[in-house]
Amino acid sequence: MSAKVTIKSEPQSRYVTTKAGQKQVHYQNAELETKQMRVQLEVEIDSPQQAYKQSGVYDWDVEADVIPGRYGPELARRMTLVPVAEAPKRAA
Repeated sequence: MSAKVTIKSEPQSRYVTTKAGQKQVHYQNAELETKQMRVQLEVEIDSPQQAYKQSGVYDWDVEADVIPGRYGPELARRMTLVPVAEAPKRAA
């Protein structure tokens, strides 16, 4: 299975309210595409300086992001994105 992520925007920020107060969240708008779906999403980043290249295309290493959760497997909050040029080729 291949999941491609295309970055659609420059870094953006917003504040969210947590139980500890206001927290700034940095993100970029992106599009996730697989054989069976295409969805818009936000990719969280640590800071605007660590942003992904706009219009960059990345393979999402979903397997690396599956973590044990409270009720079974869950996905990590941060996505492991590998530039398409560097992604290992997988058998179909």
